[in-house]
Amino acid sequence: MFHHIRRDDGGVAVTVAIVFIVLVLFAALAVDVGYLLTVRRQLQTAADAAALAGCRILADGGSDADVLAEAEVFANNNSTEPADGLVMLTDPPDTQVTEKWVQVTVTKDAPLFFARVLGLQTSNVVARSRAQIAYLTGMRGIVPWSVPVIHASRVSARVAGGAEVWLDAQGGGVWSGTIFAPSTSALNGYNVDVTAYNEQTAYPDGTSDYPNGVPEALPGATTIFVPPTDCPVLDVYLDRYVVTAGSTGVVRLYVRAAEQPTATFARKTIKLTAVTEQPGVWSAALTVPAVDDLWATFPIDVEVAKTTVTNAATLLVRRSTYPVSDVALANYVASPGQAITISVQLNDYSYGQSYELKVVGGAGEIGNFCAMDLSTIHHTPLWRNPQDPPEYNLGDDPGYKPPVYYHYLAEPFPFVVHIGDTIWTEPGSLSGPSTESALNDRFAGDSLTFSQWEAQGRPATTRVVYVPVVEKMQLVTGQTPMRVVSLAAFFIEPDSDIKKDAIIGRFVEYVSPSDAVSDTPPDGLYVLTVRLVAPE
Repeated sequence: MFHHIRRDDGGVAVTVAIVFIVLVLFAALAVDVGYLLTVRRQLQTAADAAALAGCRILADGGSDADVLAEAEVFANNNSTEPADGLVMLTDPPDTQVTEKWVQVTVTKDAPLFFARVLGLQTSNVVARSRAQIAYLTGMRGIVPWSVPVIHASRVSARVAGGAEVWLDAQGGGVWSGTIFAPSTSALNGYNVDVTAYNEQTAYPDGTSDYPNGVPEALPGATTIFVPPTDCPVLDVYLDRYVVTAGSTGVVRLYVRAAEQPTATFARKTIKLTAVTEQPGVWSAALTVPAVDDLWATFPIDVEVAKTTVTNAATLLVRRSTYPVSDVALANYVASPGQAITISVQLNDYSYGQSYELKVVGGAGEIGNFCAMDLSTIHHTPLWRNPQDPPEYNLGDDPGYKPPVYYHYLAEPFPFVVHIGDTIWTEPGSLSGPSTESALNDRFAGDSLTFSQWEAQGRPATTRVVYVPVVEKMQLVTGQTPMRVVSLAAFFIEPDSDIKKDAIIGRFVEYVSPSDAVSDTPPDGLYVLTVRLVAPE
């Protein structure tokens, strides 16, 4: 019997060839995939930088073209090896600009190495990123100033000390209603008091001391004159009843009477002159008095034929950031018991509008830039006692404890202040050379004006400072607890009279980094930031 003998010559070579091919495939997979992942990572870095840069231009009010141009610059500037030579796609939905976010997509045909043995030369790699505008709820770097505001829940008017009349909200910070003139005529005007109540009815600790909200009272905001039948003063009116402190021009007083009247205003006696083509009407120009306090009222007495009407009209002079901006009556001279429409306008700050602000003592608070004691910051619910140990150590050097107020005019405050925090006002008058010196240290020779800053594309500048917008938490004298309701950026003009703390500038929409953000804007002023979110 013969047996067939099977020979395996060449079998090892076949096995080695097969294993070699597998090894090459694994090498291609390991090297090429690793390389593509590196390209993808670098592309993602470029896309993130481009989206954030474009979104910042969007937040600054730039056009879609400006946003895309800035995004492309940052995409190319961050296209380091192996992502060099990337291309930013320009058409939606890959790359897109909306009112709130910017999405950027970048791509590159990345070369392959071992995979070329399989006929694959390149692989397309894509990275996408989206940056979104958000609103800061907390930030570092504030100055020890704040700006008062009222988010009103109720507004009332009271005539001659009578009962409060609740006004109706009309939207846009306007409240109106009907009040009645006193039933008794008199040779004096009747004061109309206005009170706005904020939303602070319950404290963070659960107590409630103010069921209607913390009140901001404006006594004698305006006047109703109910003349007797034989009064020689027939009518009294002003062309403006409420003016902003520091505003130029004059207020004109008009009196209707048969004989020439005189008026007493701001301790000066003024003779009125006849108005051409208006028989029986007399007029005088009143210079608006300087006011450092949040507000001041100036009664006007009128005398005709030896009959004097005291407080016949009232001029209200308010600081530019006082929370009540206007009080108006449909009739300032009325018959007994006449129904009168009253309108109250609450202040709403505007971006880009020039404000003259002061930091001076008076009216139980510190001007309309309420100076703040930054050592008293408390987070909810620990807010009531300003004598608690300071949360922040504001002077680490045991050999030198800087005055907190002046130190943080010169240097950015290093701790985060949040919306909802409570800070107490700084007592005393803080005007003078120390404030001037501290702000000059902060500005360090930066003399950009607002118009120059705008024309140069809003470059980084020390003239932009951050201030909290605050509401009262309690009615107290001396140190007043104020709740932070929003945060704002303010550009200080170089022609401000810093020595007298007359700070001139404008609130600006500004972008600043922060980890404390919200997608929902706070009421009124805000500071923007940009952050990366998941693309769609």
